[in-house]
Amino acid sequence: MVRKKNKRSLEYQGKWYFWYVKKNSSGIPRIHIVSEDKKVCLECPRFATELPVTPKEIKKCLEKQKV
Repeated sequence: MVRKKNKRSLEYQGKWYFWYVKKNSSGIPRIHIVSEDKKVCLECPRFATELPVTPKEIKKCLEKQKV
C-alpha cells in the first residue's frame, strides 16, 4: 500500500497511480509515479519546471513506459 499523503492520484487503464515531484540528489526536479500495489515505480524527467504538472503529463509518462 502506498502512503497517499502529499501525493496526487490518477486512474489510468483501471489502475490507480500516485505521483509527486521531488528533487533528486543533483537538485533536479523529477516526477515520481507509483502504482497502488507498488509494482510500477517510475521516475520521469520534468522538462518545464515553471509549469505545473498535470494529469495529462502523467498519462504521457505512463504511455511512454507502456504500463
